[in-house]
Amino acid sequence: MSDRVVRREDFIPEVIWTRGSDGFFLVPVRRQDDPDRWTALCRSDEGIATQVDDGEDRYGGKGVMPTSSSSAPWVMARMLDLLDLRDGMAVLEVGTGTGYNAALLAERTPAGAVTSIEIDPAIAEQARTALDQVGLPVTVVVGDGEAGVPDRAPFDRIIVTASVARVPYAWVEQTRPGGRIVLPFTSEFGGALLTLTVADGAGCGRFDREAGFMPLRGQRPDPPAWRHGDPDIRTTDRELRAPFDDPAAGFAVNTRMPGCALGRLVEGGAAPTLLLSHAPSGSWASLRSEPDRHEIAQHGPRRLWDELEAAYDWWDGLGRPGCDRFGLTVTPEGQTFWCDQPDQTIPTPCRADADGEAS
Repeated sequence: MSDRVVRREDFIPEVIWTRGSDGFFLVPVRRQDDPDRWTALCRSDEGIATQVDDGEDRYGGKGVMPTSSSSAPWVMARMLDLLDLRDGMAVLEVGTGTGYNAALLAERTPAGAVTSIEIDPAIAEQARTALDQVGLPVTVVVGDGEAGVPDRAPFDRIIVTASVARVPYAWVEQTRPGGRIVLPFTSEFGGALLTLTVADGAGCGRFDREAGFMPLRGQRPDPPAWRHGDPDIRTTDRELRAPFDDPAAGFAVNTRMPGCALGRLVEGGAAPTLLLSHAPSGSWASLRSEPDRHEIAQHGPRRLWDELEAAYDWWDGLGRPGCDRFGLTVTPEGQTFWCDQPDQTIPTPCRADADGEAS
């Protein structure tokens, strides 16, 4: 192990971003202007946005969407625990970001080899500079992390610092048998950490706990399909809001309804209208709350609200399990959710093919 203490602030850029007083825009905190606040944020146990809007100034010095960050130290520590890194291992990190996590990896495997891939050239160069300054050997590659780094494979461990909804099979291919992949899995319903062990050409493992990360750039969600066309309307006395509000319910529902988006629309009533969308099939649904009865609207080839109710009732019938009872298997054919054991697979109600037709 290196005697050097790796400090987070040695990797954080001079300008970071926090939520402004309006609750919408992100505003810059510059080290030279407010060094005490900048240092306090770096030394906190919270995530720090280090880039907004892919580095483009679209809003007059403010930002809307965080696009790179330094993860919260507590979740970094949990992911490193799950990784079970040993000295001498070859490691791939997907999503270099500031380089801080890569430094922690290099510190833990001094006789090994750490490779980190970053899609943004400017972010990659900043991380290289910071890693060189602390004297920790990491090979930083510019490229699409979904493809991995086949030229430096196989790896004993892969750790991913941006969330995915679809686990690229390339990561499984580039991991040695018995190796481990740790990543944040996410959906519009919520996310959790996932540990996959590779064997017989497949990655299989269980979810650990809820965690939120910004998505890989290639897996940012499609724009939702909201309220187009003439919907079918029905009324109900059931106001199902749990999948929108309860992370455990939302995570379980996502295993039955992957690829769906959630939304809320404030229309002046007592409660926001809840929205569901499946962009590939052009399907959408909504629940509008009324004092006595509630209105459900559904449009498109999928009856999304009916699917939501069925998925919630299925989860409720299982005893409302947390995400740690669920797992995922990744093969060349795709990925499959399961509950409790890999052979207890979870069927999805339907899927959308490349043309957007439900089947």
